[in-house]
Amino acid sequence: MMLDPPRGKERGQLQAVSTKNGMKVFSNPRTAEKLRQLGFSAAELSLRLTIGEVSIYAIEHPFKGIALTLESFTPRTMCQYEVSLPEHCSVEQIAGLIYVNIAQNFRGSAEMCKSHFQKLGLPLFQ
Repeated sequence: MMLDPPRGKERGQLQAVSTKNGMKVFSNPRTAEKLRQLGFSAAELSLRLTIGEVSIYAIEHPFKGIALTLESFTPRTMCQYEVSLPEHCSVEQIAGLIYVNIAQNFRGSAEMCKSHFQKLGLPLFQ
């Protein structure tokens, strides 16, 4: 299903825009590109990155900028919460926020997260 933004939408409001290749999750293409550099890929109306037992969903929020939902479902535990950050954050800042949250709340996936970002060449751990 393709959605077009209603006419008269103000900048920063959540919208899904149809493109030739499918849905465009973020109204600012630079924001989506930053997330793709971190390994996010399209997943329905969001971008998703899975590291270890943690899935991270990114969407554009009308007031908060980028909203990241972190969730983990294991046989013994279940956790889901949201953090937000402004759209003007750098790739390194986004990766740092993700790593800190995973290290603090999903300790079993912290090393995989660190390894993932090191493989991408991000200078987070110098």
